[in-house]
Amino acid sequence: MSPVDTTGRKRPTAGQRPSGPPFVDLQIRMARGQDASPDARLPALNNKTAKIHRLVRLLQDHTEGLGIRHISAMLGVDERTVKRYLSDLRRLKFEVVQDRKGSGRKSLYRIQAAGSPPGHFLPALKKIRTELHAGGNPKYTALINQLMRFLEDKESAQRENPEEAAPNAEAYHIDHGPFAEANPSPGILKLLESAIASRTAVKVSYSGSHSEPSEFLFFPYALCLRVGTLYLIGRQGENQGAFKSLSVKRILRGIATRDVFTRDPFDPAEYYKFTFGQWARQLNENPETVVLSVRAPWLEKYLSESHFNPPGRILKKGKDVQFEVKMVVKPDFVNWVMSLAPDLIPEKPESLRKEVADRLGRALEAFSA
Repeated sequence: MSPVDTTGRKRPTAGQRPSGPPFVDLQIRMARGQDASPDARLPALNNKTAKIHRLVRLLQDHTEGLGIRHISAMLGVDERTVKRYLSDLRRLKFEVVQDRKGSGRKSLYRIQAAGSPPGHFLPALKKIRTELHAGGNPKYTALINQLMRFLEDKESAQRENPEEAAPNAEAYHIDHGPFAEANPSPGILKLLESAIASRTAVKVSYSGSHSEPSEFLFFPYALCLRVGTLYLIGRQGENQGAFKSLSVKRILRGIATRDVFTRDPFDPAEYYKFTFGQWARQLNENPETVVLSVRAPWLEKYLSESHFNPPGRILKKGKDVQFEVKMVVKPDFVNWVMSLAPDLIPEKPESLRKEVADRLGRALEAFSA
């Protein structure tokens, strides 16, 4: 009969690790990188398990370390809860490293990256070797030297062959065309990525389409690549109101701040829902059902493979082929439809059909003049 504790639950036998509920075990495996299946998804931050999972990711990604205050803001819990979570991670055998940095000797926490030896291993081994020699016990010196050489060789190999650990950049050449995003400044990108992760506002100097550069406080939520252009999505003011998109290439300068903010629910896919290109749907704009007549076989395949949000669908009525999609019709969508005429003809809504016909007519008149 299996031993039980005072609560009536079975205690694990010798050599057996205590097991939690299946969902908890799954989260622990995912956090340790043991479950990298395409279907793995981060759960919403609405329970302790999900928040601990998020904490593991943050401590692994921020190799410079994170303070208790920043972790508290990112997880939406108080600082005492963060300390309990860190203790939980240590009990789960995570390598939580605590560094003391800065003039105030503030504690920063991080998790040692998988596959690399903890930074204190080599100094500790050297100290042990010295103490053994001083105590007249050289029995394990050869083994310690062997282990030290292994760790030193591993560190050296990582420094000399970084391409073995990282994807080969030469395998890709991405060219989005003449009007796509130019390469953004690495300094700007690093600043924005750090601000998004730490939930801190940034002061940006921004050059809009029709105005002089202006400087304002921005609360960043996500970086989004949309139609070949990289956008920073967030809010101005006091982190209230509608979300806005800033083209990263127009951010002339950015300054990090210590203004920590609480992140409201935000889904980039929902933000760009019912939109065709770079302009997001405004609150007062409602999507319409758009029906386009497809007059060429190649275009049918092209549309079936294209990405719309929500997805469009091919409709066949005898020999007639149509493409139907829900969309907020804006000038960039009208231009796209015109560029595919006469292989693509708008049927619905009537306003789209009339606008395309009117613009094509005016274009014909201009060519005939």
